[in-house]
Order: sequence, then structure tokens, then C-alpha cells
Amino acid sequence: MIIDCHAHFDPRLLPAERLVAKLDAAGVDRVALIPAMNDPLPATPERLLAVMRRLSGHAAGRVIVEAVHRALLTPEGELKLSGQVIPIYARPDNEGVARLCAAYPSRFSGWIFLNPRNHPTVLDELERWRAAPGMIGLKLHPHWHDYRTEILGPVLRRAEELGLPVLIHLGFRKRGDFRAICAAYPRLKVICAHAGFPFYRDLWAYRGSCPNLYVDLSSPYIDERLARAAVAAMGPERCLYGTDAPYGFHEADESYDYGAIRGWVERMPVRAAQRDAMLGGTFRELARL
Repeated sequence: MIIDCHAHFDPRLLPAERLVAKLDAAGVDRVALIPAMNDPLPATPERLLAVMRRLSGHAAGRVIVEAVHRALLTPEGELKLSGQVIPIYARPDNEGVARLCAAYPSRFSGWIFLNPRNHPTVLDELERWRAAPGMIGLKLHPHWHDYRTEILGPVLRRAEELGLPVLIHLGFRKRGDFRAICAAYPRLKVICAHAGFPFYRDLWAYRGSCPNLYVDLSSPYIDERLARAAVAAMGPERCLYGTDAPYGFHEADESYDYGAIRGWVERMPVRAAQRDAMLGGTFRELARL
């Protein structure tokens, strides 16, 4: 079974029926969907992404990448790209993903997207959506929602109690303290998005001391070279196939190319059983699918 563990549902870009057709054509069996957290994005310049990938490989370079990230935000925390201001949603729409999971239970699972910043009833939101069929874990985004990971304590404690995995897009410095999370909640399965952006190799180095740490291989935040480096450092058993669809990797008709990142995984110099685990087997166990 091939499972995309990291994709977004935005019907403005890829309506449900077209998404199902693309998955059928690509041979992808199931997708774990995340509610959209922003208005549709213009294309991010590949040159900028390449520079960010290269600089994020060491602490000094991350200072520059963080400065670029801050420069791309308005004082209100919205995103500025290509002369546009793109709203970032403080409360992503979990209901839309839950409805899609109910409509296509064999094709979609859902991540419950939570933002604990200025949200005193965030645990009530967790309890509401975990009861919805198909919702399999928590999605957190301290990078764009701009909070220190230390405020996640109650949410992570509850996820650990419930056995729910957490998919987290780490931020810079204290907005991405994966070591503290893994140490404080040793039974929690922590999946760091985009091969551990913005830390990459500095995160992979903690594989041994953080046995509950995983990464997904999704999005233009990484390229095939970084994906291979992540697998070599973390081991294929800690790396999961994801896409970040429908962002990046566009086909000629501007729809999402589901073959791009899957091709990275299929070309990995690993055994067939390890490749199968990366393409869905490991995530199926983590999410109890």
C-alpha cells in the first residue's frame, strides 16, 4: 500500500474528484490530508528554495534563512510572495478534511491541525476532531504560526496518552525544539516535516538519542539529494513518503505531479522491503491504519 503521509486539502487548487482521479492514475492508495493553512500560493522561485536548502545545512546559514523568512512576513504574520500578501489561517479548517474522510474512507485520512497560540480551548478542539472518523493524528506548524514549541505541552501530552502521531513543521531555534519534545514525550511518535527543515543534518544527528523521531520526505523544501542524505543518516525505517501536495512539482496543466517525490523514493539505493516501508508500511503502523 502506497500512502502519502503529508498532503494538504485545498479544493481551490485540487478539488476532491480531481484529486481522487490523480491518485488513481499515480497508483497512490491513501493520503493523510492536512487542512490548508493559507490562501493559494504563487510559485516560489526555485533559486530561493535552493539557497535556503543549502544555507540551512549549518547553524550560521540558518541565521540568514531565518532572516529571509522574517522578511517574507508582514507585521501581522501574513506571507509576502511575488508582490502578493497571502493570509495565514490561525484556525485551519479541520471540518473540510473530516468531511472528505467520511466521503472517501478508503482513500483519505486526516490530520487534526491545531494552533495553540492564543487558543485557550485548543484541547477541546483536539477532543472534538479526534472523534471524527478517519482523523489519525495532529498537525502542528510553529514555523508559520510562530510560537515556541514549549507551549505545546498540554497538546503533546494528550497526543501521547491517545497514541496519536504528531506531524510538525519545525520553526527556527525555540520554535523547533525537537529534542525537548522527543525527550519529554518518549512514547509520542514525532514526524518532522520536510526532512527536518530547517535543521536537516543537525536533526538527523539525533537519530540515536531520539528513537521516537521520524522525518517525511515532502515538498520543495527539499530535493532528491537531501532526501537521499536523510535516508542515509536516519535510515529508511525513519523516513516516510510525503508530498506536500498540491504545492510545488506542477505538471504542464498546473495540477500536481504525484510522480515527482515518489520517484525519489523509488530510486533510493535500499532494499525492496525498505522502500515499501518508506512508501507506506511504516506510516501505516504509526497511524494504526
